[in-house]
Amino acid sequence: MSAVLTLLSLLPFLLLIYLANVSERSQDARPILYLSLAVINGLVLAAGMFTIVAAAVLTDETLSSAAQTPLAVQQLRAARLDLGGLALMIGALLALAALLPPVRRLAARLLPMQADSPVHVTALSLTATALGLNLFQMLALTPALFALVEDPQQRQQLSSPSYLDVLAFPLLAFTLAALLGVGLGVRRSHAEVLARLGVKPLTLPHLGLALISTAALIGLAIATEQLWRMLDPQGLERVGSLSKALLGNFSGFSGALAIGTAAAIGEETFFRGAYQPRMGIVITSLLFASFHVQYGITPATLLILAMSLILGVLRARTSLSVCVLVHFLYNFTTVLLTS
Repeated sequence: MSAVLTLLSLLPFLLLIYLANVSERSQDARPILYLSLAVINGLVLAAGMFTIVAAAVLTDETLSSAAQTPLAVQQLRAARLDLGGLALMIGALLALAALLPPVRRLAARLLPMQADSPVHVTALSLTATALGLNLFQMLALTPALFALVEDPQQRQQLSSPSYLDVLAFPLLAFTLAALLGVGLGVRRSHAEVLARLGVKPLTLPHLGLALISTAALIGLAIATEQLWRMLDPQGLERVGSLSKALLGNFSGFSGALAIGTAAAIGEETFFRGAYQPRMGIVITSLLFASFHVQYGITPATLLILAMSLILGVLRARTSLSVCVLVHFLYNFTTVLLTS
């Protein structure tokens, strides 16, 4: 059921991406597209304002009366609804600003995008929306999750995602967004889509480069964990406990294969294949990292950012195929090592 809900929650954004591609060929569709983007971000803006107001009125007395257990009170206190609401508002305002011609022209000077392209404008606007939503998750939801996991009794009741959930997100959701984004069935044929995404046969030199890059990333991950353990062992253990509670089902060979395949194909097809050629390596890496802040800003976040930058360079110098292979081998190996 959660997999279905995930796909349904992403449906408005997938429809916007499809409409953006239709608008590339139909001038009549553009007002509908920009109005839809304005409405969705207006709703996000309103949600951010409501969240800030809710945070202001949630006193200790109202928390105690609204929550049924002391743990629920602790979760609500831990959640930074004020900062989360502010993140939603800033993301929505930036997304709305991206629809303005002067802002679009400025962005086109800084990024490899076209100011008059509905697809590129939609990507720019939804980037701001996604950053706001991801920061909201980190600020408002992650602290509550930590409070929940730190209670031994409640930790046992957490349900880990199923293999179907991983199939829905990131594999299906990101892959579908990428294919719609580059205009499959609207502006490009199957062969043109593969060429636009950067799918190429793996050559022997590229295979060697992929293996070297994977080994370097695994070495960087090990070094990051060791440094983290030296500087903040409690923080490392805290994040590890949350990760184990949320992803406990994914261990051993089958877990490594599922996570490795889903993330490598879905995330790389979207971020490095469809998104990076229009938004650049830096913006792509920041957005990629924002989708991995479910545990807050930690050394792991910096590792993910560094990994994305390296994959971005590989995509620019080689192909999407190399990025998919590196991402798969990295995830597969790290899951096996931590199982």
